[in-house]
Amino acid sequence: MTSPDEPTTPSQPAAVAAPPTPALHKASRLSSFISTMAVCGVLLGAAWWLMSSQHHKAEEHAGRHSAPTDPIAITVESVTPRVVQRSVSVVGSLYGQEEIVIRPKVGGRVAEILHETGDRVSTGDALLRVERTEYELAVAEARRSLELELTKLGLKQLPSEDFDPARLPSVIRASVEEQNALSRLNRVRELSKRQVLSGEELETAETNYTVARANSQQMRLDAQSLLATAQHRQASLNTALQRLAETEIIVPGPGSQRSKSSAGHQEYVVADRSVAVGEMLSTTPGSDPGVFKLVIDHPLKLVTTLPERHRSEIKLGQSVELHVEYSPGKTFAGTVARINPVVDRASRTFEVEIMVPNEDRQLSAGSFVRATVSTHVDEHAPTVPEQALVKMAGVTKVFVVRDGIVHEVQVKPQGQVTVAGSRYSESWIEIDGNLPAQSMVVTSGFSQLSDGSAVRIRPAGVVAAREQESHP
Repeated sequence: MTSPDEPTTPSQPAAVAAPPTPALHKASRLSSFISTMAVCGVLLGAAWWLMSSQHHKAEEHAGRHSAPTDPIAITVESVTPRVVQRSVSVVGSLYGQEEIVIRPKVGGRVAEILHETGDRVSTGDALLRVERTEYELAVAEARRSLELELTKLGLKQLPSEDFDPARLPSVIRASVEEQNALSRLNRVRELSKRQVLSGEELETAETNYTVARANSQQMRLDAQSLLATAQHRQASLNTALQRLAETEIIVPGPGSQRSKSSAGHQEYVVADRSVAVGEMLSTTPGSDPGVFKLVIDHPLKLVTTLPERHRSEIKLGQSVELHVEYSPGKTFAGTVARINPVVDRASRTFEVEIMVPNEDRQLSAGSFVRATVSTHVDEHAPTVPEQALVKMAGVTKVFVVRDGIVHEVQVKPQGQVTVAGSRYSESWIEIDGNLPAQSMVVTSGFSQLSDGSAVRIRPAGVVAAREQESHP
């Protein structure tokens, strides 16, 4: 044991912390001071901003209540009912009254083309000719066959349909032989009764008569057969003549194709030619799309479709105004000629045909047109001056004055109406909105207006003087 006064000797040396140095102690105190000052600065700044904001708001509030705004000077016009023609706008393409594709009736090589695209042709005019040699030979062959049959009949030309074959020479001869045989038979019978002739001679006379009668009947049948054959040959000749005539393609029309009388005359314009000289024409179905396209361009027709909602508005005989791009500023007149009574189930539209006179040929078939159909007249359409409309962010509105306060009212412009004044014309706009007639709408002074603003109406004399200055 060791005495308390004796120092202990540890088995391991203990670690002794070194005392802090003066430099480290000063750096720690400086960092704590800077952090504290930064936090205090932020708090003071926030407090100052909050107090400043509240002060400005209080001043603004006090200013609004202490300084009332003067009424804004404006001009006004009343909502005026006017007579407006209602209409429906349509677009479409012009068509000829008739568009005809001419196809050849006979095949062959093209020998001559007589008209080109753009030419005007009339009923009976020749358009094209096909080589005729083959068809001329066919006519000659059919004519010779007919002559052969007529020769057998002893005729030079084919008789009419009511001709009696008994008048033919061969039939007459057979009939005479029959009569002679009958007369001889009668004589033999008389002599046989007197027993002048034998029974054998009577039998011979009866046989001769029977043969003569059979020959007469056979000659009638042969004559009828020959006559039918001749009529068939005549039909073949007519067919050959028709095919020969069809080697010349002509302009068709009402009545006779070659007639140019007032009843059968029709004028066309050649819209397309699709063959050339020397080209072979074929009559096989589907092999030839056509050699000419003809169009009747007086009158023209506009074929268009309208939504189903307009079905009750469109009537036969309504007037139509048409515009085309190649005649800017010019209006062409038309008339509703046909209305399809059936509405298409898929598109919910119905077809309308508008007839367009084109006597001066200023319009062309195929043109795109814009048209306006005048439907009915509205006697009380509300209108406002054009300058009363305010458009902002896709919304159109007007300011209405009630008891010295303006109120915003949204409207939909429907169309423009020109009103003639004493010195100049004014543009008014038909509107759709909650605006009773005679309501006062603002026409100037919009820069400071908002919903609920107090206003005062400028005197009419001042307004008139300024208008005179702007329109001397």
